Amino acid sequence: MPSIGCYITTIPKTQTVIWVLIIGLFFSCKSTYTAYHYQQLERITIGNGLTFHPKEELVLISKPTELKSENGKPFYRIFQLKFKDNQWCCETEVPFSSEFTDYHPVFSPDGKWLYFNSDRPIPNSEKQPEKINIWRIKYNDGIWDKPEYLTAINTENHESYPTISNMGTLYFNSDRSGGKGSMDIYKSENIDGKFLKPILVEQLNSKDSENDMFVDPQVQFIILNRYLFDTKEIELFISYYKNGKWLKPEPLTSINETGVWELTPTLSPDGNYLFIEVNGKIKSFPIHQIKNNQK
Repeated sequence: MPSIGCYITTIPKTQTVIWVLIIGLFFSCKSTYTAYHYQQLERITIGNGLTFHPKEELVLISKPTELKSENGKPFYRIFQLKFKDNQWCCETEVPFSSEFTDYHPVFSPDGKWLYFNSDRPIPNSEKQPEKINIWRIKYNDGIWDKPEYLTAINTENHESYPTISNMGTLYFNSDRSGGKGSMDIYKSENIDGKFLKPILVEQLNSKDSENDMFVDPQVQFIILNRYLFDTKEIELFISYYKNGKWLKPEPLTSINETGVWELTPTLSPDGNYLFIEVNGKIKSFPIHQIKNNQK
């Protein structure tokens, strides 16, 4: 995935200034993460959440805790890890955690916003909703703002698994009326900082349940998983965006395994690796191999 802004539009005449610009551009365009960073993720246990800050050595995950609700289900929390002494460490719960369930954190491509799922009470209400909503929070150099409930996105139904493009378009799933199956994929464009009314992405949906997903920041492809009601499997699918529309999603046969649920597809900031969760552990795959196997 090309880095935004890694080019020169005007070359100053002063040679010294040119060299300063070239050196600065080299370091600004250099990826924050290496293959070693990604290898060390295999040591981490997660549960429905993995995301990378694009400019800092910062990873956020979600996982179940020992706390349980009245019906016995564990509460999920979001945690942040930093890269220190050649390993991911210093796991701490994020400061914006609630006493409810928060999971599936996703950074925006510019790293300024974090989107996540939560069943915390919505604004002006003390009652916990019996569903999942999408929230976001602004992030700047280690400082978290206050969580924001996405009024334009959420309804009385479930809304979850957000993923966002470079242009600010938000993709997510919902079981609101008007879809094809249990959970379906919708998108909401962002104009002047405001999300527009979500619309169903017809081509990406089926009679089954579309769940976890990520969209390539440049909207070239999307990888999602589906719960298949007939087989009770969860499998990964990929769809490409061509000629102004999404093509029919095709199964990622090179990754899908019978009897294994492939969860939480995530793209590395450099666009070179796909990460998935299998039985609480992180597995990685070179994205070019995946694309080649689909041709």
